Amino acid sequence: MENGASSYLRFLNGDNDGFVDLVREYNDGLILFLNSIIKDIHIAEEAADDTFLKLYTKKPLYKSEYSFKTWLYTIGRNTALNYVKKLKRHKYAPLENFSYFSDNIDLESEYIQGERNILIHQCIKALNEDYAQVLFLIYFEEFSNTEAAKVMNRSQRQITQLLYRAKKALKEEMERRGNDGQI
Repeated sequence: MENGASSYLRFLNGDNDGFVDLVREYNDGLILFLNSIIKDIHIAEEAADDTFLKLYTKKPLYKSEYSFKTWLYTIGRNTALNYVKKLKRHKYAPLENFSYFSDNIDLESEYIQGERNILIHQCIKALNEDYAQVLFLIYFEEFSNTEAAKVMNRSQRQITQLLYRAKKALKEEMERRGNDGQI
């Protein structure tokens, strides 16, 4: 049993440290994944908090058909999509537009180090949502195509095609920005 699943099982059996271990292990990666959907790191942090809150309060049943991480990210993606729906209904200005409010800590910059990785990350953010999500899941979170298909609610064939088009679009975006397109 993988670490996340065993921590969740410990939590379900009354050990709250199991839940703490889950948050500690998956929080940063989940936030960055949700940011690829929501496009606002602060709201992505809220969505990640809500995802963990669902686990804590509702205690959904985890079936080991997929890895725990795949299951968690699927719950997170659904939570993020609900946030996107809410944001579309209300006028919204990202907090980053008000620099005097934002703090100096940027989780993304800490997570993605080196100028080349930052360039790649910026290029991925410029791509359409599906391309950004599949690239993030496969290359940053090291999901298999099967796991990415489950999270994105697609078939494996669709993920393979989407990944091919996403890599091609990323290369074109990098070339457009003056990079040689080499990843």
